[in-house]
Amino acid sequence: MVQTGQMTERVTPGTIASVAKMALASILMLSAALVLAACVRLIETPLQARPEKAVMAAGVLFAAVLVVLPGLCMLRLGRSLRPETASLAFLAACSLVMLATYFFWVRGYVFFPADILIWSESDFVNDILKLTVGYPLYTVPSNADSFHYVPGSQVLTWLLASLAGKGGSIPAYRVVQMVYNAVTAFVATLCCRKIVHLTNPSSKAPANWLWMAFWYASLFLMATNPITNGFAHNLHGDALAQLVNIAAFYLLLRYIEEPGWGVVAAMIALGPIGFMVKQNFLIWPVIFAAFLLVWGRSRTRFFVFTAASAALCLATIGICFAVWGRPFGYWIFYEMSTHPISVLRSFQHALSAWAYLAAGLLGGVALLRGKPAGSLFGVWLISLALFALECYTSGIEWLLNHLGPGSLMAGVWFLAALAALWDRMLHSPRAPDHADWAYAGAITVAVLLTFSGMGLVRIPLEPLSPDAYRYVQAIEDQFKGQPANTILLDDGTWVYRNDRVIMKDRATTIGSQASGNVDVDFSGFISRMAAKRYAKILVRDFHQPDCWYDNAVWPRKRELRKAILENYRETGSIPGVLPPNDVKQRAEDPHLFSEITILEPITDSAQPPRQ
Repeated sequence: MVQTGQMTERVTPGTIASVAKMALASILMLSAALVLAACVRLIETPLQARPEKAVMAAGVLFAAVLVVLPGLCMLRLGRSLRPETASLAFLAACSLVMLATYFFWVRGYVFFPADILIWSESDFVNDILKLTVGYPLYTVPSNADSFHYVPGSQVLTWLLASLAGKGGSIPAYRVVQMVYNAVTAFVATLCCRKIVHLTNPSSKAPANWLWMAFWYASLFLMATNPITNGFAHNLHGDALAQLVNIAAFYLLLRYIEEPGWGVVAAMIALGPIGFMVKQNFLIWPVIFAAFLLVWGRSRTRFFVFTAASAALCLATIGICFAVWGRPFGYWIFYEMSTHPISVLRSFQHALSAWAYLAAGLLGGVALLRGKPAGSLFGVWLISLALFALECYTSGIEWLLNHLGPGSLMAGVWFLAALAALWDRMLHSPRAPDHADWAYAGAITVAVLLTFSGMGLVRIPLEPLSPDAYRYVQAIEDQFKGQPANTILLDDGTWVYRNDRVIMKDRATTIGSQASGNVDVDFSGFISRMAAKRYAKILVRDFHQPDCWYDNAVWPRKRELRKAILENYRETGSIPGVLPPNDVKQRAEDPHLFSEITILEPITDSAQPPRQ
């Protein structure tokens, strides 16, 4: 039972048929976007050397879609067409075009053969390699071969890829991330449906094909937006973590509908599951407990949840310690805690994500204004508090991916509020006039401008330069004819997979430790350099201030580049990747596609190293 105004209305759960209808609408929208993206690729391939003409050709195709699909809707409805329905049809067509553009754009990243698109990819693949060779996921810090992520996403990604017969394929791992995103968008669509149903049980929006398709495409784009969800297609824990977060949000909404033990059991189970995907998910059991205490309407359920969830989470952490020992505690809890949070940076991140924050605020106000401050109001407050907490924790680094789950929840509130506005317009007793058409057009433009502010509008251009493949081949050529374990590549694990080598002294691991305010022991790295452990070392930006072995922003000097120069000399280089067609678009992390310095051990007859 939920309170709406002075009346108490029973909210019936969605039937299997209605959920199946929503799933079908999502699949149809997803399929149509993939087909349209393939058409764009066919059109643009002959025009790769002329990017402006390629975009114009794709624009003609998109314009046809934006005319034909709403036109068919208008023809079908005839004189009964209302302006808000025409507006919705156009918005659904726009969301289809934007989703197709995203698929065309992301394809170049997803199928790139090397794990160097962002800093986490090498460690992600390295963890999968560890699983296949039986090497511990977490070892002593001096090895510099571990990282501060829990293994849930890596394990599940490898299992799903293996089921498809692609257990050793890096592109397959990224395809799995896209599958996570597709499921995330569907769960978010279910959240939209529930919020609309809870605020207005008589609404026709949840059963409307246009709304279902528009919601799904828009939420898919929000789940992969480049502002706060830029790693959703990369080998990183964010895609699966966002799926678990939106599932937790859905459980809150489901509890409002059906406050029973089944939902409580799901909440209990989601705690340890979420922790194994990303350790910051431990905040959700606290959120669940607070919600049950204030709005749960049952002290018994609150106490049972609190005890069972705490026991299960502690047991999960205990098992991890039993398997990996103290290194697990170091990498998962201690190492991250050494990085200070900049409140000023957190504030800047909140301003950068303003569109999502505004969408969550205005969406909740539009839906809940005039209604009693009941449990749904509590869920809205929780989503805002989580967004604020994500803003704060994002101050630990310069990236905004911490804000991804909160941004998606804000998008859910925004799209649900749009449906409420559509309902009010549709139920107007009078026939629409010219002003109504103007209002509908203004709302459509406002929504599209908001989507642009959310980063949902992309240009249909290939993001990766063809020179990136030359760069990968040049790195692979350095390994030909030599054992992989004798060559240190600062970042990138794909070159070690065939030889099943777990390499120490990785740059991301060292950089992560060295950037914290902690006295880390790098004696293992220095001793391996002194012993000339490697026949060859490949280092990006070796003489630049942001070299990952000696970064200028580290709080203290670590003398790692000095240790390399004292024992190795430069013998060559690999040029960095050039932007495609003079367009300033490169890989997502330009550092990983920059010039590589090749170093080999100093011998007695060799010249002194360059300082």
